[in-house]
Amino acid sequence: MKGIVYIGHGSRVEEGNEQLRAFVKKAIERKRDIPIQTIGFIELAEPSIEEAIDECVAMGATDIAIVPVLLLAAGHAKVDIPQEIERAEKKYPEVSFSYGRPFGVETVIVDVLKQRLEAVGLKHVNGLPAYDDREEATILLVGRGSSDPDANSDLVKISRLLWEHVPVMEVEVCFLAATRPSLDEGLEKVIRLAGKKVYLLPYLLFSGVLMNSLQAKVNELNETLLNKEFLLCHYLGFDDQLVNILVERVDEVLEHKISGNPDLYHDRLSKQANGVEGL
Repeated sequence: MKGIVYIGHGSRVEEGNEQLRAFVKKAIERKRDIPIQTIGFIELAEPSIEEAIDECVAMGATDIAIVPVLLLAAGHAKVDIPQEIERAEKKYPEVSFSYGRPFGVETVIVDVLKQRLEAVGLKHVNGLPAYDDREEATILLVGRGSSDPDANSDLVKISRLLWEHVPVMEVEVCFLAATRPSLDEGLEKVIRLAGKKVYLLPYLLFSGVLMNSLQAKVNELNETLLNKEFLLCHYLGFDDQLVNILVERVDEVLEHKISGNPDLYHDRLSKQANGVEGL
């Protein structure tokens, strides 16, 4: 019997965990043909990945798809979750496990980011903006940050796609942890640019202490730098438009159609892609 375990990051702020549960439930409703579906968290929330897998097995699942509800393929997706799967395989040798992909670089996500910008005042344009129509404004795309270069480079790619679709002169990238440029370094750069408006655009799935820190920073800058206006956009969030991506990721792993570079997803996905295990 097939089962699905959705894996979220987890937050110290329970609101973020509830947002993930509500988001995943929309995907569960879309996959009613799969009788067993559970939710687990990497850290900071319950149930854990192990507990979610245990629940899935206890309900009778013998073929379990593990689907990360994560934006980018960093350490959690490449190492932490596969290690949990390996432990589960030893614990339940009679159960088959397969593993899916994070959201990655998707045009739907760029559309959602564009909507977040327009919600705080950026003008709407249909199609791709002409260069002459771009306003003297800067977007600072703020990522969580990772020690994994692939995840960081994916965010830079998303920043370029965003620039192609929104009418501003500059889109810069910074990170909240683990790599550079840091938030302060990113802000130093955009302060030097010509744009009179700076849009801080968090590339985060859920609310939490990071958003509180960003709001405090924006308030401070608006009080001290009178020649610029800093606007904090809403975080990406578990937007309904992203449900389609999650359902696609579920279908990929259920149908054994993992695409992209398998080396980015630990040895486990490399083996799946070559038909060695998990198929």
